[in-house]
Amino acid sequence: MDLSRNENEVLKFMKGLPDSSRVAEDSIILPGMTKRELVSAVSWLQQKGFVTVETEYEQKFALGGEGRKYLNEGLPELQVLKFLRNEGSVMLDQIFVRFGKERGGIAITQLAKFGIKPKGGKIVYLENPAAAREIEDRQKALEILDSGQGSVDQKIMENLRGRGDLLEVKKIGRRYITLTDKGRRLEIRDSGKDSIEEIDSKVILSGRWKSSAFREYDLSSPVEALHGASMHPITYLINRVKRIFLELGFSEIRGHYIEYAGWNMDALFIPQHHPARELQDTFYVEVKNKPKFENPEILQKVKRSHESGIPGYSGWRYRWDEAEARRMLLRTHTTVNTIRYLYNHREPPVAVFSIEKAFRHESVDWKHLAELHQIEGVFYGKDANISTLKWLIREFYSKLGFNEIKLIPSYYPYTEPSMDVVAVIDGKEVEMGGSGLFRPEVTAPMGLKEPVIAWGLGLERLAMMFYDIKDIRDIYNSDLDWLQSYRFRR
Repeated sequence: MDLSRNENEVLKFMKGLPDSSRVAEDSIILPGMTKRELVSAVSWLQQKGFVTVETEYEQKFALGGEGRKYLNEGLPELQVLKFLRNEGSVMLDQIFVRFGKERGGIAITQLAKFGIKPKGGKIVYLENPAAAREIEDRQKALEILDSGQGSVDQKIMENLRGRGDLLEVKKIGRRYITLTDKGRRLEIRDSGKDSIEEIDSKVILSGRWKSSAFREYDLSSPVEALHGASMHPITYLINRVKRIFLELGFSEIRGHYIEYAGWNMDALFIPQHHPARELQDTFYVEVKNKPKFENPEILQKVKRSHESGIPGYSGWRYRWDEAEARRMLLRTHTTVNTIRYLYNHREPPVAVFSIEKAFRHESVDWKHLAELHQIEGVFYGKDANISTLKWLIREFYSKLGFNEIKLIPSYYPYTEPSMDVVAVIDGKEVEMGGSGLFRPEVTAPMGLKEPVIAWGLGLERLAMMFYDIKDIRDIYNSDLDWLQSYRFRR
């Protein structure tokens, strides 16, 4: 079998070592050969059976996206503990407004492990030196991991490792090469320094081809298999989700990327001072010629709902600003599609869904994207209740092969009661989306006479489960190996 010049040089080097020697690839230095050429030559020698290549991995921990953020801002439990220490006692809503729903939820979960638990919607500060010391040690651990200097207590490492994108595991691989019996037996022939291995314009123009020997090519050499085109994994999953809802009797609806805040926020009883409206959470859009506000009569009804409530409900009790409602933004969820549809289709029953993009001004990490697909759905009718909602969510996930889904009581401004849909991915609990029963302050201004159950689920987080992906960003990476093989996974 004819070898290339580089393959010959690598084989010569290996034959010059003692029998059965195993050498690290990155320790081989051959004159005139680049690192890339060396790796290529070794790979071809492996394909031809002249060497074996083993990769040994060393596991190292580094700060992930959330870890770097908390390194500067402080861990959620540390921030909330300081807040509690100053205030003495706070309502849960205060924590969610000040720190955000996700960060506040993380803090409450971690503090509960030290006996600092909410009761009656309130958390009271308890002096606990051991808890304060361990939480401060967790913060110091982030500094140690960032600097790479020092060691971290095993108990603290176990806590940090199980918390989303706080830490990322880096596998550092090193390749080791060993000569096979076939390689030892092969007699190396000098292919000649002037032999031509590749024909290019320089070879032709210089006339070298007239007097030089050509390397012989082995037509039986292995060739990478070619794969035809196929659907992108997300497109395939979208089609499968659509089919499930259509089979359950739902109809598909569509909306617009750019919306008025009045429909996106106010119509859903989200107060105008809510943190979700701030620039760090929402993409606002400057539009010179704004389109006509659909159904402007709804604004006065929404205003009354916010300012003074509806019979039996007090509202938010603040001065509502129509100019704020007329701001334009990239929709932050697709619930805006369904509330507008319900306003225009007030005769029950109504069962609709949509799978479209939403936009959040988020830091991108292992479970967050700034541009994502939301699986949105509502059922409006006399049989709309929490039991029906639980059944629908479990039925949906079971049709995709997932039967262990947690439904956890939660809080949203426009649903009550509310539930988070949580799944476990690689030992970590990942929130898949929210759900609940629309509040009367939402349905009454719309003229809806029956209850409405609603849910908004993340498609990309579902894809993480469906395709066994550990990092949500990998879904949109151009990894051809994965794109060619995903269809065979489930």
